[in-house]
Amino acid sequence: MNADAREPPLPATPATLDALLARLRATTPRDPGGDAPAAAPGGPAEPAETRGAPLPADHLDLRAVPPNADRVAVFTAAATAAGVTVHRAARLAWVPVVLDVLEKLGARRILLEAAEHTAFGAAEAEAVAAALRAAGREPLVRPDDDTLFEHVDAAVAGVAAAIAETGTLVTATGPQTARGTSLVPPALVVLLDAAQIVGDLLDYFADPRLAATLPANVNLITGPSKTADIEGVLVTGVHGPGHVHCVLR
Repeated sequence: MNADAREPPLPATPATLDALLARLRATTPRDPGGDAPAAAPGGPAEPAETRGAPLPADHLDLRAVPPNADRVAVFTAAATAAGVTVHRAARLAWVPVVLDVLEKLGARRILLEAAEHTAFGAAEAEAVAAALRAAGREPLVRPDDDTLFEHVDAAVAGVAAAIAETGTLVTATGPQTARGTSLVPPALVVLLDAAQIVGDLLDYFADPRLAATLPANVNLITGPSKTADIEGVLVTGVHGPGHVHCVLR
């Protein structure tokens, strides 16, 4: 194809994004009984108010976790297969489970990150901090970079959601959550409520709360950090936590 005949690049605007998505929809095969493909570029753009709306029923045929699935069981199996250690805990008896995990990890200095949009809010963080002090361990809140990178043994935090299909923990940055919490410490302990588990990523991104504004950073944690860059040898804990524990209540 002659370079001069190529279409000029479109400026990156919401309108061009809608046009690109419409072009992709128009060329995507659909089931004979499904809806007709979306309009081609130049057709009506998807209204902003429909973003984050429930997914159409024909999406269910392609999804591994049906709406009536036991999401807790699916998540537990997938997370365990990915290398996450899942601990079930009663709603009012989870603190001893967290302390037991930290003791077995040999963690002495523990970063606590409370965020009210997660299961690990201020009250939960204070409960763990008090238990750590009683056990002779040191809870840390918003440590400086030197402490975070050199002296933190583990982090305890909440998550924005969990994905049943892949056993994934979803962290999202915000005013109360930092990127380094789930990436820097050698061990990560997450408190998760069963109600936070969604079927798959489509369910997560269909959340109306995400339709208005996305976090600056979303991190998908599917087991401990893994790399096989060097000679195909799998090594854990190089680019993130080598141990991931999920206390599920």
